[in-house]
Amino acid sequence: MSIVTGLLSALFPPRREVIADLIPGRRALVRGTVVARDFIDSTLTAERCVYYRYAVEEWRNTHMAGLASDGYWAHTRFDEAIVEFYLQDEDGARLIVSPQNASVERGRGVQPQAVDMGVMGQRARELRICPGDLVEVQGTVARVSDLFDQDRDYRGNASRLMLYASPNDSLSIHILDPGC
Repeated sequence: MSIVTGLLSALFPPRREVIADLIPGRRALVRGTVVARDFIDSTLTAERCVYYRYAVEEWRNTHMAGLASDGYWAHTRFDEAIVEFYLQDEDGARLIVSPQNASVERGRGVQPQAVDMGVMGQRARELRICPGDLVEVQGTVARVSDLFDQDRDYRGNASRLMLYASPNDSLSIHILDPGC
């Protein structure tokens, strides 16, 4: 994102839309709750979710004169994973969020959770997106066939809208209210 684009989007943020009004081929911003389409297990906590990001740090002692802390926290592990999920708006309509080239950001007041590593001198923090979390997603709208929708009856229409990252662009997921 260029500086000009970032400044313009900060001054004139996109208007949120409802899923029923989305037009394929255009960019849209949608707010809703996460509904699992698939699950992954965090490799740090084994919690089921649709997204996780964690960092593990280890305390390293220094032997340099003049350093008051006598050490520092060094990153030793980092992992991040995401799967497709549904976003359901307040009207009950759903769309698929395709996470390829997605950037996940925390909303105001949303903090990663501290994780007890059970080892002295190690600490970790993890951020997850779970079913029921409130998120905003901005991406390009497409119409796709959703053959894996378990809520659709056998002969029902498989057509569904999807938000994805178009070429040379990204999909933005903004966590507003995490439930997990």
